[in-house]
Formats: sequence, C-alpha cells, structure tokens
Amino acid sequence: MYGKKSLLLVAGFVTLVSASTARADDYRQVWHDTEGTIVHNTYGNCVRSRWITDQDACAPGAIHTVIAQEDRTVYFVFNKAELTEEGKAHLNTLADKLMSADDVQGADIVGYADRIGTSSYNLALSKKRAEAVRSYLISRGFLKASVTKTRWVGKSEPTANCPKDLKKPALVDCLQPDRKVVVEIVYHTVVEKGPAPAQHPHHKAVKKQP
Repeated sequence: MYGKKSLLLVAGFVTLVSASTARADDYRQVWHDTEGTIVHNTYGNCVRSRWITDQDACAPGAIHTVIAQEDRTVYFVFNKAELTEEGKAHLNTLADKLMSADDVQGADIVGYADRIGTSSYNLALSKKRAEAVRSYLISRGFLKASVTKTRWVGKSEPTANCPKDLKKPALVDCLQPDRKVVVEIVYHTVVEKGPAPAQHPHHKAVKKQP
C-alpha cells in the first residue's frame, strides 16, 4: 500500500485496484493514481493499456500506423477516372487498415495525371480520379468523410522518366506510374493538458464577460 493507491505486484506486473484508475480524459491510457502521478511497475516501466502517440507521458518517440506508399496508391487506365477492379481491391484492403488504426484522423487524397494532353485537361482528370477514390473509400466504411479531403496536381508532378521521342503507344505504357491517386494519411494531433495552475487560497476568480 502506498498513499492512496493500492498496487498488487505479481511477477513484475501491476494490477491496479480500487483507487488507482486511468484518467478519463487520457485516451492514450497511461495509468495514473488518484493524485495524478504516473504509475510504474517494479521495473520502472510505465503502466499503460494502449500506446498511440509520441506525445504521451511515457513514449520515447513517434509511433504511428505505417502504411507503405505502394499500399496507398492506385493506378488508372489512360485517360480514365474510373477505378479498375484491381484498384477497388487495393482500396478495400487500405480501408480496412485505416478503420482499424486508432491514430488515423483522416486522409488527403491526391490525384495525378500523365503529361499527355493539356494542363487544364489533366488537372480536371486528376481531380476526377481523386474524387473517385474518396467516394469509394467512404462507401467502404471509411466514415471520416469530414476530414477526408481531395486535391489534384494534374501533370505538374511527374515521376515517370520517359524519352520524348517515344511513339504514343509506347509513351502511354511508359507513363503509367503518373496515372494514379495517392492516399496521404493524416494523424491525430494531440495537445497535452498540463495540471491546472494552483490558486492562492485568497485569490478570487474573475468571471469572464459573455
């Protein structure tokens, strides 16, 4: 027994009973006692039920759900904005990962186009591609629609390195990597809440004006 907190220590693990509970406002679940002190086990490690963010009281560094860009990218047929069956299957897997991740707030969905055609045409095409992916992810149950946004860059950010003298069929094949949509993950921003400042016993609170 120590102070107001009661800890049962078994083989280096801590079982928290009665007075020792996690703070309701700490969704990262680092355990605190009734006095707000972080609880440690006999090895000096923080006791927690979840580890989500690099900003909680015990995390040594950034820990986020990692999804490789390859798994967040879908490709399109030349001059098309409709998802292929392969693209839909890819997004099904991605949607499942996004919904199971506690640290994901939403997504920025970025549409691209290849260099064939005018800038204005390709900008519109990349927009349609981004919107197609957004709509599909939402239809699959990725429900954070209000924070799932789209943007489009047309042909302004190419990645394929294709010779200029290729004939059109060969050029279309070579530029396939530029006909895509990339889903960029947006993580939760955590604002740490420090302890309330102590007030002098004779200090009077000042009522705020409405």
